[in-house]
Amino acid sequence: MTGHSHPRRVYTYPRHVRVLLNFFSEQMAATNETVLTKIAEAFNELADDVNSPSTPPRLSLIKFCSACRLLSPLIGCMGIACRFADIEFSAKVDELTTASESIDTIEALIDLDIAHNTGKNSWSNSRNLIRANRTVDLLRIMFEQILAQRGNFLTGPGLTAYEQVFAPYHSMAMKTAVRAVALTIPTKARVLRKLNENDMFMFDYRTNFQLIHLLVRFSEASASVQIQKFVIASSAVIQYIKDLFHSTEYGDELLGMI
Repeated sequence: MTGHSHPRRVYTYPRHVRVLLNFFSEQMAATNETVLTKIAEAFNELADDVNSPSTPPRLSLIKFCSACRLLSPLIGCMGIACRFADIEFSAKVDELTTASESIDTIEALIDLDIAHNTGKNSWSNSRNLIRANRTVDLLRIMFEQILAQRGNFLTGPGLTAYEQVFAPYHSMAMKTAVRAVALTIPTKARVLRKLNENDMFMFDYRTNFQLIHLLVRFSEASASVQIQKFVIASSAVIQYIKDLFHSTEYGDELLGMI
């Protein structure tokens, strides 16, 4: 008996699904442009300044503050677990922004505190800078972990970042509280949906779970590219600021304070 070859069936989504996919992928890309892309671009600019061939490089304080300010909506998407961190981070950035009215660069900010012997004060610009830089580092490590794993849960990456950045400065009671509240961090899909919230998305997704899954995949792919850029760029900025403190008279002591 002669066998018959059958043409391989190529599955295509129904037309209404393809139309919706095209529409929402465009809207998601546009929304990501206002959040993740702007964050990546802002830190790329800072990294370029840090890696500038000029000797020595100069890091603009107001540019650093502006880049940090872009992170606030991202932290807010992490739910109640990061609500306090967002408030404190925003307060430190606000104080640094005020300082930028009279201080041009981060190098000058540190030099002034060292010269006036005010760096160790709890309200000093140097202490505010260190705390803001730690929050950026927290997000960098968290996103690094997210990119390295395929899961949908962010509690693990969030706790890993916390243990490396803030836990060494916290009491046992504080560590226990943070570990408990970390369980409320939303899933990766929910965070991406929050980043992509738009009035045009107001229709009932529940009738097409396949469509939801595809939209989340579109969003994840777009977000991952920008997150990777942020991770690389912020690493250079974070380390540069740490090195500035290490090079000062009592910078190591400042970095060891909460």
